Parts: sequence; C-alpha cells; structure tokens
Amino acid sequence: MEIDTLKCKNCPVKSCAASVLEDSELELMSGNASEAYFGKGESLFREKVLNSHVTYIQTGLVKIHVSATGGKDYILKLVKAPAYLGLATIFGDRVNNFSATALSPTTACYIDIDTFKGLIHKNGKFALQIIADICRNELLDYKRFALQSHKQTPGRIAGVILYFAEKVYQSDCFELPLSRNEIAELIGISRESVTRALMTLKKDGVIDIDKHHVRILNMESLRKIDRAG
Repeated sequence: MEIDTLKCKNCPVKSCAASVLEDSELELMSGNASEAYFGKGESLFREKVLNSHVTYIQTGLVKIHVSATGGKDYILKLVKAPAYLGLATIFGDRVNNFSATALSPTTACYIDIDTFKGLIHKNGKFALQIIADICRNELLDYKRFALQSHKQTPGRIAGVILYFAEKVYQSDCFELPLSRNEIAELIGISRESVTRALMTLKKDGVIDIDKHHVRILNMESLRKIDRAG
C-alpha cells in the first residue's frame, strides 16, 4: 500500500455527493483525506477494527466479506469503482462489520469520518446524495439476494460470468479475478460445485475457460441459463 495526499476539487472520479460541495468544503475534505494504492489481495480495511474513515474507491474492484466460524469467509458482494464502501455503517457501530479486499489494483480515498459527518450536517444537498447512494445500494442488495436464492448452481455461475463480462470488463473475454473458492463464497455453493458447473459450461460450448482466462462463446445461451436459474 502507498499513500499520497489528495485534492478533492480536481478529482477525475469525484462522487455525485462530492460534486455538490462548495469549494471551501472540498478544501476541508482534502485536508482531512488521504489516497492509498492497493495491489490485488491487499486489505483496504478489516472486520472488527475501529473505523475512523469513510472509504471511497476511485479505481479497481473490491470484495466485501465477513468471517464465520472455522475461519471460513463469506463474500457479501463485489464493488466496482467509483463507489463508497459501507456508508450505512458510518452512523452506527464505529467498528467495521466486514472486511474489504482488493481484487485488482485499487485506488482508495480515506476521508476522516467526523469531517464527513460534519459535511452531511452542514450541506443538505450532500446529505441527500449520500442517502440516495445508501438507498440504491440497499435495493440492489435486496434484489441480488432475492434472485440468487431462487437460482440453482448453473444459474448462479452464469450470473457471475455475466457480471464480469457486462459490468466490470465490458468484454466477452477477460481474466476472472476470483478463485474457485471465492466464487463459492460469493454465491453460496461448494468449490467442487463451482468447478463442475464451469466445466459443464465449457463442455456445452457456452464458454471456454483456462485457469482464470474466460472467453464467452455463446452469450445468448449464457443469458438463458442465467434467466432460467
């Protein structure tokens, strides 16, 4: 991890919330924020550690995960930049309720939590944008969990591949940033089931996969599997 100072006013990936701040407020934020660079596998923050900052990822892809008994991890969701992480917790517990780990090279901005709260109290437009962000994320989480609960293994695997192809890489050929075990943690099945489902898709000519390299051969068939669940 490398850390640099930050100038919020000229940020090329400024959030919608930060865009409504006055210049003086942006200067205040800049004076109470720092920018950090993470390689794949590095932790942005850890569960059960005191939370003193709001995290905004400017570039990269992050997994949000929690630990369970026996040292097992559960991936709650993947977050693609630009995005805030864990906004819903800033007015609750000061201890992180989950961990965030980079799945690709990631740039993150850490904003002092008391400064962030002060801006929410002072600037109504900023507060409205933060509330809207929290609401959008909550609705997306509800929808994702509801859809996944009705899907069988083939549909869950197809959904993961489509997510990376359409939302992350905008390409039908990409390097899968998750291990087989991480995919299992994300969609709630066993690692063996993930491997079998991927091999079935390969055998049926829907995808070609070699270790982490994925190429979609039949996009329409993949979408049908995802819709059928």
